[in-house]
Amino acid sequence: MKSKTNYKNIKNLHSLLKFFYYASMILASIAIITTFATALLPDTAITFEKGVREWFYTVNLPIGIGKVAFTIQRSIPQTILQLIPFKMINVNAAIIIDSLISGVSLIVLVNIGLKKLINLTNDILNNESPFQLKHIKSLRKFSYILILYSTLGNTVLCVLFSIFVIDFMNITFDFMWSGIFIGILGYIFSDITEYGLFLQEEYDTTL
Repeated sequence: MKSKTNYKNIKNLHSLLKFFYYASMILASIAIITTFATALLPDTAITFEKGVREWFYTVNLPIGIGKVAFTIQRSIPQTILQLIPFKMINVNAAIIIDSLISGVSLIVLVNIGLKKLINLTNDILNNESPFQLKHIKSLRKFSYILILYSTLGNTVLCVLFSIFVIDFMNITFDFMWSGIFIGILGYIFSDITEYGLFLQEEYDTTL
């Protein structure tokens, strides 16, 4: 009874992961479309203002039904546009670049993680061990990607802002420490699991 209950839980988890996976794909597509649609909007549809710690922007995208609009609200860390006068900022370019790097890229990263979890639960449902070398290598690669994004994401954003938004070089390093921490934990877990798998194979060959 317990094993059937656990199997049902894994099946439900697998279905839930697939739902979020396809939802994130749709969300990424919508984010890309709305990002480039921003370039065609009039200035009255965009608000861009400086807060205490962040620059806030709101984009109202009309959807063709009267005055109904799809509203996007996001923020840019203060460090990326630190001490930059508003008149020197290309607002449309700032919104497009921030949406692509901080929005779309993050959704794609989540999508990759969900796909790997779907493959893992799919093997469990097919009565295969989740502790396989392919899953270990997959987790390690994802940890590398997460650490890379967390350390270089905002730096890349700064470089692109310097080129397309403010027209002079203004590089600051702003790490996502939570992403780095999760990536390091994933890497450590993959190493421990790989070593455990190696010991199991050594034990099996001696029997």
